[in-house]
Amino acid sequence: SKSVFQAVSDGSDVIRIGNYEIPSRTYVGRFNFKGGDQQKFVKDLSGGERGRLHLALTLKEGGNVLLLDEPSNDLDVETLRSLEEALLDFPGAAIVISHD
Repeated sequence: SKSVFQAVSDGSDVIRIGNYEIPSRTYVGRFNFKGGDQQKFVKDLSGGERGRLHLALTLKEGGNVLLLDEPSNDLDVETLRSLEEALLDFPGAAIVISHD
């Protein structure tokens, strides 16, 4: 079983997002996995933590189009800020669905 850090970093010290490089631990920390939380096993994560992990993995992989259905649900303020920053650097199109 992999830790959060292992799942996101794939063993690399640096993650490349578009034209930017960021230290892997810093990137994982932006999704509110700080300190010991980066060593939690993926299988032991809560639903909210799994959502943050999937968001980190999705934004890391990139693509042409990102479809977000109610992205603010179940995210804390810090993770929402990270999402906003990541979307600013996202090279493709982002479609955000809101039911409000």
